[in-house]
Amino acid sequence: MIDEEKAKTLRDEFIKLTGIDCKISLMGNGEYHKPTTLRKDEQGVYVFFNENYCFKVGKAGSKSKARWNSHHYNLDNKTPSTFAKSIMKNKEKFKQYYPKSKYEEIDNLKKDNIKQWIRDNTYRIEFKISADKSKYALNLLEALLQFRLEPVFEGKYE
Repeated sequence: MIDEEKAKTLRDEFIKLTGIDCKISLMGNGEYHKPTTLRKDEQGVYVFFNENYCFKVGKAGSKSKARWNSHHYNLDNKTPSTFAKSIMKNKEKFKQYYPKSKYEEIDNLKKDNIKQWIRDNTYRIEFKISADKSKYALNLLEALLQFRLEPVFEGKYE
């Protein structure tokens, strides 16, 4: 399970490794699942998960606001490698991470309802660092979170 304590531990590990300040925001599901705005002086890593599994860890630079705020919730033809697309490509695999009572909802996911379903059924944690830090710091933060959280949809299931 990923909770506030785990998020703080991961943040502290990154700070210890780099000396770079890192802020975290935790979002519940439903009405509480609202991505923050990525300011032009920020870059960050976001994590999608449910009670027991991490699904997606991704990063966005200061010029990637759409990647931060909306791409992972939508199905469009332009954006590669999004959480929504991973779900749609792997519905049978994805169902195993939810109780059987959710299977019909997952089977019925489509372009017009996937955004709300993701918000209602997943949590999000955001880790933000200053945009004046190198892209390598952002890459390290993403890699550290991927290493520690082992997301389901990274690489092989995209």
